[in-house]
Amino acid sequence: MATFDISRVAFDPRKHYASVRMQQGRVLTDDDWNENERIENEEKRRSRVDIIGPFGSPDKGFRVENLRITDGHTDFDIREGTLHLGGLRLEMDAPETYRLQKDWLQQPADINPAPLPAELPAEGQERFDLIYLETWQQPVSAVEDDALFEAALAGPDTTTRVRNTRRVQIQENLTASECADAWTLLKEKWATDHLGTVNAKYERIPAVTLTADFTETGPADDLCTPAIAGAYLGAENQAIRVELIDAGHLTWGFDNAAPLYRVTVAANGRVKMLTAPKDQYHWPLSGQVVEILPWSAVLSNGEKMAGLQGHITKVAASYNPDEAEFTLVDVLPANFGSAWKEREDADDLVGDEQYFFLRVWNRGTDIDSLAAIPFATGMPVSLGKTGLEVIINGPDRVATDYWVIAVRPETPEIIVPWELKAGMPPFGLRRFFAPLGVIRWVNTSGQVYGEIITDCRKTFRPLTDQECCCTFTVGDGIRSHGDFDSIEEALQNLPDAGGKICVLPGIHNANVEIIGRSQVRISGCGEQSIVRPHQNSDYRGFPIFRISASDRIQIDHLTMVALEGIAVLVEDSARENDFTRRITINHNSIVALVHAIRVHLPESKQGDNGIHICHNNIGMLDDAKGLAAIFTLADEVLIERNRLVVVPAPNRDPNDPRPEDPGGGIFDPCRNLAKFYNNYAFFKAQLKKIFQYVFAYVPAGSLLNYEAMGGIQIGSTSEKVFVLENEITGGRGNGITLGHEQQGAGALYEIVIEENRIRQMGASGIGVLNAADAAGALMRVRVEDIMICRNSIRYCALQTPEEAPNNIAFGGIVLAYCELGIIQENRIEDNGVSHERPICGIFILYGEQIDIFKNRITNNGPRTKDDNSNALKGLRGGIVIRMAFKAENSTAMLKTKVPSFDSTPAIRVHENIVTQPLGHSLFITAFGPVSVSGNQLTSEGIDRKNIYSLLAGNVFIFNLGLSKDLLAIALGAALKNMANIDPATGQSNVNNAALRAALKAYEYLPNGKVMFSDNETTLDLRSTANELAASANMIVSLDDVGFTSNQSECAAFLMTEPVSFDIVVLNTFLIGFTIRSNDNRFADGFTLTAYSLLSYGNMNTCSGNQATHCLHVLGNKRIFQGNLILVNTNCQDTTKAIGTSLAVPLTSYDA
Repeated sequence: MATFDISRVAFDPRKHYASVRMQQGRVLTDDDWNENERIENEEKRRSRVDIIGPFGSPDKGFRVENLRITDGHTDFDIREGTLHLGGLRLEMDAPETYRLQKDWLQQPADINPAPLPAELPAEGQERFDLIYLETWQQPVSAVEDDALFEAALAGPDTTTRVRNTRRVQIQENLTASECADAWTLLKEKWATDHLGTVNAKYERIPAVTLTADFTETGPADDLCTPAIAGAYLGAENQAIRVELIDAGHLTWGFDNAAPLYRVTVAANGRVKMLTAPKDQYHWPLSGQVVEILPWSAVLSNGEKMAGLQGHITKVAASYNPDEAEFTLVDVLPANFGSAWKEREDADDLVGDEQYFFLRVWNRGTDIDSLAAIPFATGMPVSLGKTGLEVIINGPDRVATDYWVIAVRPETPEIIVPWELKAGMPPFGLRRFFAPLGVIRWVNTSGQVYGEIITDCRKTFRPLTDQECCCTFTVGDGIRSHGDFDSIEEALQNLPDAGGKICVLPGIHNANVEIIGRSQVRISGCGEQSIVRPHQNSDYRGFPIFRISASDRIQIDHLTMVALEGIAVLVEDSARENDFTRRITINHNSIVALVHAIRVHLPESKQGDNGIHICHNNIGMLDDAKGLAAIFTLADEVLIERNRLVVVPAPNRDPNDPRPEDPGGGIFDPCRNLAKFYNNYAFFKAQLKKIFQYVFAYVPAGSLLNYEAMGGIQIGSTSEKVFVLENEITGGRGNGITLGHEQQGAGALYEIVIEENRIRQMGASGIGVLNAADAAGALMRVRVEDIMICRNSIRYCALQTPEEAPNNIAFGGIVLAYCELGIIQENRIEDNGVSHERPICGIFILYGEQIDIFKNRITNNGPRTKDDNSNALKGLRGGIVIRMAFKAENSTAMLKTKVPSFDSTPAIRVHENIVTQPLGHSLFITAFGPVSVSGNQLTSEGIDRKNIYSLLAGNVFIFNLGLSKDLLAIALGAALKNMANIDPATGQSNVNNAALRAALKAYEYLPNGKVMFSDNETTLDLRSTANELAASANMIVSLDDVGFTSNQSECAAFLMTEPVSFDIVVLNTFLIGFTIRSNDNRFADGFTLTAYSLLSYGNMNTCSGNQATHCLHVLGNKRIFQGNLILVNTNCQDTTKAIGTSLAVPLTSYDA
């Protein structure tokens, strides 16, 4: 690298000089001119950093893309354009590639090989590399760029130039895929390697200083001058350059080591100077230190720049002016400076000649010192016969860092700059670094593939293209300043047409009322823009934002803190013209006590409201005043991808990610809110802890005894509400609650609850409001057209009462009155504290046209011990349907309404997996068609306090629907009897209006068909407790029962210590007007079972079954054939005996 031929460097930006002024009659020195340039350039550099930022691009400049492997090595394209780094403006006029960078001619050919499969042996294993940019300013002399010579001067050069030099480099294997993380790792590596610390302005600052002082004695450089103790001994004005060769060696020379020449170097160390020394004084002499520098960069005109460092040695034989040659003590290493010859563009680089550069480190008469002088930190090193010594201190001793010491014989006791006597950091090189991109290498099928996954550059638009969408900016008046220092004031000044208010970083106090406005957006800077109520005690409980009678309002990217009330309230009055719609609340972080967001819009207003609540992170303080995090009573509402967490006081949960709480914080009951709000640092620290819990807490079913309700609540009369992909954790209420406390509240319509993750609720995962009306009667929330799909509900029902009222259930999904309900593909697992508390997987009190499909319902009411004797009475089971009804569906035909007998079931239960620790896996009472197919239904214990569980331990289905054949038979008997009575009486019966109405009503009643097929049912009694049940499965209907292709098993242990046995009288018990039990497998195992099947029906078909014990099939008309019985002990006689005792004729029997 060339250096400036200067007299001194005394620039110090800490003096805050703004410029240099000439004075009349004075001499102008090089330092006067250079000082002015340094002041101006540093001012320009710092201004660019302040205005543009320390790192950014207005275009595609230096974007890296198109990663590829070339000859086994990494390569990629570098886009043309501009990039600002550390206040330097870097330009790339044309695209370059990593391997053919014009500013890196000596790039080693073997650098950055692509990783081999052996380096990433596992399938899918990844490695991440960081691409980064380095830049520095480097002098360029006329020796390097021949175009700078002025021929009219007949030889001498004039000034030098300063050039921004840049190189794109790769740091391999940083184990981080994100730019920020990889950049942090690289900076940490540089600090560990003692290369310096990168500051916020992307400059790498080495921790090293040089201290210059005088030796006490020493020989003078000028023999005619007497020695002076403790002063400069030279006879000439000098600028002495001291430069680090490596961490343990330095070199030095006069004239700032500026003399630079073009040379060629033979293999034997003979140097031919292509640039002649300007006079005899500058001839290289034996013993002088010289440095051979290779090419470093190529300029646009083909000229080459010298490298930063080279081969440093000494002159063996002095310069011969006749041959223009001299020799070196140490010959050049093999292939020195020839890396450029391996490039694809080597032929374009070579030009007319190949050469090196020679730099002379002139030390005057000191020809005995080493070329590379070793040093130890803290130890002085003498600079030859100058009378000076230097001391290097600090760990970050980076090669090419340098200092310039100016000394004058007229003032031998003074060193310039003066600060060198106390120690100064390096004068240069000032290096700036920034990340450009991240490479991901991955092993795919034994081959390693790479791609650039992230563009790390920061971009900006020019000032003339800053069409900002902010109408006003708002600062907090302390840490930021905008057009206003108050959100309310900005809103008041917003035009009627609306606009955008941008909330700058800081803590803003506000109780904003947006009333009768339209097209208003209030947007912040995320976690940096904190908004809280005014700190006057009269306002702290008021909403931060209240929206009423407004249209197209959006609040986003704010951090809202409402420690005594509601963050956002959206409400309308009953006035006719007040109608709020199109409200968006998204990408906010909210801490609240009562509600985070409350939307309450009257049902009386016609039309959809269009409320969007999306992508918010909400922490509800665990306090008894806390209600639902989000409450909404409106039409057309989207609640999507929010994270809602009830935040308890620290130290209550072993999974709490927060550090221990020293007290005095938000949860301290003795806290002083006024002091709390005014302590900025403490307020921020407490807020950070809350959001640390919100983001990092992993619920594991801890019993925290929440006080706040938590979750989401959808008010009655709401319509078209979509609750999608939310994460809900904690609270004593339901994860999602349907309905609200209001006298005479109507139904909810078109509700979609999909892909939510609900954890650790005190009540149910998804449930209706359990509250009493003014008369004390329990409110029943009605929902029409609801879809509950692909939700994950776990660790809920943790705070249920020991004695719940009748028809009140807790568990995964709990509904009261439901019409057109689809419950599909949900995971309902591990809810409840123990099997002793009544818990349901899915519970519906009353339903019409219910479809329960492909759900996984397991371990609800998890078993904590074998004993069931302490189980509390209540509603429990995997799927519990207290009543399913098939409503009338009339069709107008010939102006007369007749019933439409479609096949829509009252309830359909298909392809579910249910494992219930205690109680029924499936319980249904119905008045209409029932379809149960393709399920795996398991019960692990009999609920002794439930009479229905004693009748059927696993599956219980009771259908009140009537067969139309049964009606026909009854009518036929009635008509037959009518022929034997008095004609007048018969005519009276036919004309009886009450009888005709009863017959018509009967025709409209739904049938009671039950289809139970392709199910796997298991009554698993393998515990130490003794169990007793009349049957495992019981299906009763006044219509047809189809029980086909099922696998029904009773499983138990025979234990001698302790003695344990389980009695199940019947594996399956069927009653119906008509029955078909075909192709089933009845397995009884070690259970003490009397009969595998007992069925009773007017028409009864039993064929193709396999059973452990007898199959007893009773009926007036029956078929019994093709059945296999494993333990056949007088089955035929027993069936006849049972038929006789029940007075049921057996018309046929085919074993």
